[in-house]
Amino acid sequence: MAVQIQHDGRRRFGSRHWGAGSEAERAAAYAGYNAYCGTFSVPEPGVVVHHVELAIHPDQPGMDKRRRYALEGDELVLRTQDVETANGPASSELRWRRRRA
Repeated sequence: MAVQIQHDGRRRFGSRHWGAGSEAERAAAYAGYNAYCGTFSVPEPGVVVHHVELAIHPDQPGMDKRRRYALEGDELVLRTQDVETANGPASSELRWRRRRA
């Protein structure tokens, strides 16, 4: 399992060099991107757990991310668990639609 998600409108550095961008620009790029990979398990119907082995965030390897999932017609819906934000609890929902040939 591999996940890579970025915010819309991430600003470019103007160079593809690995060290490009100011410290603030690199921090903004990091804040607008999430990536991790590992294995997964389905401990019960409607629940998938991502077992993180590698991640852009250095403290996430070794953690489990529990997700609810549902099949809705041609869509797979994945919902994250709630996280606390400045505005209260929040979660994310991702939808994948099956492409018909």
